[in-house]
Amino acid sequence: MNSARSDRKARSLDDREYAECFDAFKKISTEWTALSDWLKDDFLPSAPDRNSVRVMSVGSGTGDFDLVLMQILAAKIPHIAYTALDPNREHNRIFSGRYDSGPLRIDSLEIIPAAFGPDTARGPFDIIHLTHCLYYIPDRRAAIESAWRLLAPGGSLLIFHQTPLGVNEIQKAFLRRVKGDEKEMFSTLDIRNILEDLALPYTHDLLVSDLDVTDCLRENDAGRRLLSFMLECHSEDIEPALRGEIVAFIMETCRRVDGRYFLFHPGGIFRMIKEADVS
Repeated sequence: MNSARSDRKARSLDDREYAECFDAFKKISTEWTALSDWLKDDFLPSAPDRNSVRVMSVGSGTGDFDLVLMQILAAKIPHIAYTALDPNREHNRIFSGRYDSGPLRIDSLEIIPAAFGPDTARGPFDIIHLTHCLYYIPDRRAAIESAWRLLAPGGSLLIFHQTPLGVNEIQKAFLRRVKGDEKEMFSTLDIRNILEDLALPYTHDLLVSDLDVTDCLRENDAGRRLLSFMLECHSEDIEPALRGEIVAFIMETCRRVDGRYFLFHPGGIFRMIKEADVS
């Protein structure tokens, strides 16, 4: 009986559950502020002056990053056509509602409830970004190649992704034991290998950010959702002994400040610029 229980794997999250757990993650992460600062301080000043721009967002989620990007671009570019792709319909519903209820208006926003593929959207696009989505795309190399092909001359392809530090450390230690597979485990090192294999020119920046994971250690409701997000499953399905092992690992990996526990979770940014057509 005990052996049978130890072999049981945790259930995956459905769209609504994932959206709830993602919301818990956003609340304790400083990454979104760091990402917004990078867009304003590094990306926008180097973006070409133009009257209009076409943007494609792959893995748009609840629109946190996209709404910020729209606002930043709107300060420099009068006309913006925006295409967002995400198969999670609950995420799309939240994104659409946030845009509709907000003050910002652009020329067009199309949210497509589908995973990214070579025929999902029609290019070319001036900006394409893949934000924390390559974990869920089976053929990451093909996705990057497709995005590059859809990019207009002079356009920018941005990839925002987790590094081998932080959440990736937890996943590397426990994802297979918890879920039975580790298909979502994918870091910036893997992306770098793909880009170099494809011979795509790129620059790489690091975003310094932390996660306040104190609730994980207290094992309250917010901590349960956060652990579920990090391990891509229902954390309540994890056997108590294994869950205790995970909590102990997180505690050992964190630094403690004023009684709270912070996990160093830097993000990586790759930027690729397609050579402009000078003919």
